Amino acid sequence: MAAATQSLAVIAKLLDLSERRVQQLSREGVIPKATRGQYDLVGSVRGYVRYLRDQAVSAQAGAPDYAVERARYIRARADLVEMEANQRRGALIAADDIEAAWIKVLALLRTRVLALPDRLAPQVHSVSSLAETRNLLSANLREALEDLANNDVQPDIEDSGHTGPEADSETGAGNPAATTRADDQ
Repeated sequence: MAAATQSLAVIAKLLDLSERRVQQLSREGVIPKATRGQYDLVGSVRGYVRYLRDQAVSAQAGAPDYAVERARYIRARADLVEMEANQRRGALIAADDIEAAWIKVLALLRTRVLALPDRLAPQVHSVSSLAETRNLLSANLREALEDLANNDVQPDIEDSGHTGPEADSETGAGNPAATTRADDQ
């Protein structure tokens, strides 16, 4: 029995490929070529099926797929552009900037709390009752917390060594209660 051979057009139509792609696969050794312009029908089908199976196995084995990787790259670039636009609009803040703002808030809180004993000791000493002492301490703690709540701490984009106006409000001139001892820090 003679091996069945078919023309390039028939093989291309059977495999649902272009004639050019069939020729490429033939050059790559996937589809065997019988004679000039003729292809072994059974060998072509088997070779192409084996080729598709190998492609599927390599895709499952984690071999990078160009189309998938390109789509992932395009999504990542789009996400990056969107994040940059949000950051310019002020809808997105860098984690480092948030951390810097929290550090400023906590430093200001620490300064205010550590200043309370020096500022309140003379006042507490002159108070005659426990209820008045509690009210004095409570009022001063509330005042310190309200100052912090109303303080608009902004992170410095470029740290120039300036602590910003939020720290100056506590340590400004004429505010002796804001000074802390060196051993408190």
